[in-house]
Amino acid sequence: MGDSETSKMTILDIRQSKGWSEYLTFLGWNSARTSNDINIETRKVFFGGLVKIQRPKSISKSDLIEITKICKNNKALFTKLEPSLDQDLKILTDYGYVRSASPLLPPTTIFIDLINNEKNLWNNVSHSGKYSVNRARREGANVEFFQNPSEKVLKSFYDIHKQTGNKKGFYIENFEDIKKKVEIFKDESFVISVKDKEGAIMGANFYLGFDKNIWFMHGATSHEGRKSKAGYELVWKSFLYFKGLGYEILDLEGKDDKRFPNFTKGWGGFSHFKEKFGGREIIYPEPHIKYLNPLLSKFGVGL
Repeated sequence: MGDSETSKMTILDIRQSKGWSEYLTFLGWNSARTSNDINIETRKVFFGGLVKIQRPKSISKSDLIEITKICKNNKALFTKLEPSLDQDLKILTDYGYVRSASPLLPPTTIFIDLINNEKNLWNNVSHSGKYSVNRARREGANVEFFQNPSEKVLKSFYDIHKQTGNKKGFYIENFEDIKKKVEIFKDESFVISVKDKEGAIMGANFYLGFDKNIWFMHGATSHEGRKSKAGYELVWKSFLYFKGLGYEILDLEGKDDKRFPNFTKGWGGFSHFKEKFGGREIIYPEPHIKYLNPLLSKFGVGL
């Protein structure tokens, strides 16, 4: 992807939203914001403080000076920064940041440009993806949309989400965590589910919106759903639904990345699934870390 194309796809990440800060406060983090509105998350541990800054808008040297002051005030041991697409990495390295091999967020993802018309979105779907969508329709798949979903809808989603995580060995958040996201994001929280022709739920996805863009957050597929093509219809209909609501970019939130084989281990299956819907592969810069405790830098803690 050329630089001009990349810049057009740069977005303000949901992790920089005040809603996400509120959610992390619920999880035990403390939020601070710089004068340039960069969100910094801190958390106290018994030997100091942890700091993470995720996908901020482009950071300058003056921002880094202010960030370091905030971190020192919180007795931070190190600062973990996951840069945005348009970050000048030299500014970070000149200020003492080094590359990290341990991302906290998916380092590579796929953006779906919802500004495209329906015909162009469909043309971007692979041949096998189109076949699977059409087969799901022949099988009687029915997609339902829930904006600001009720607790009943969330529980239905969560039951399958938990089963999926247990089967695949993925970390699953507590139900209260997902419920809190809905409480905070309200009408920008969504569950989209797909049922078979008998009305049995086959799968569901959970999304959050911010600043005209939408993020896939959690997915769930039932045992029967894994045998069908219903998930293809679910994803395709979600494109049209969010486009109709005025969202501009859908972040499918993660695909495998050869730079981080351990972090993205086991992502091949759902990465292949997502790639069938076209879109743009977005490769974020590697995470960076700055040690504020020189002893830790000798052992590479947090790298």
